[in-house]
Amino acid sequence: GRKQVKKLKNDNAGITLAELVVTFALMGIFLAAAAAVISSSIMVHAQLSGTMYASTVSETLLDKVTGELAGARAEEEAIRIGRVYRDGEDLGEGVFFYDREGNPVCFVVEDGLLVMEGKDCFTLDEKAYMGYRITGFSVEQLEGKNVLKVTLSLKNLKNGFIYTGDRTTRCYCFSSDEFKKIISTDIDLNSL
Repeated sequence: GRKQVKKLKNDNAGITLAELVVTFALMGIFLAAAAAVISSSIMVHAQLSGTMYASTVSETLLDKVTGELAGARAEEEAIRIGRVYRDGEDLGEGVFFYDREGNPVCFVVEDGLLVMEGKDCFTLDEKAYMGYRITGFSVEQLEGKNVLKVTLSLKNLKNGFIYTGDRTTRCYCFSSDEFKKIISTDIDLNSL
């Protein structure tokens, strides 16, 4: 009986180096797996947050542009779509039209922010852009119809996330024979 007690004591003397190495290896594998899961969930969260913020900014801007375009009046040159120039400087794509009251209005992007120039100047506060800037703005007439498609591309200044949104609108002041008054041409803000 005494040898048996002594043998049990020797068997429980401690852990071997091999057991310690296996334990740390298993812990490393579990930690690596946990880090991968946490990392991917953080990436998904960042992407969803980015999409949500970009969508909010895009929808706000598209609401403004399409709301104004929907009420555009059918004057002589009702709607001009094209490159916008001021003092010879190319400001990028824009759209010129006459608003509900017959005032000339032009939407153009300046320094990544949408600006509505005319009787009532409009621009959102920089904070409303939530770290995004407009990298693309276009308006196009769809198939010669009384339908305009507005497209906005946004880019996050911190992480480079890019988002594109679009919306179509119908100009309710236009009759069917006035669709041809929607033209593509350069727009000189100095001549307005």
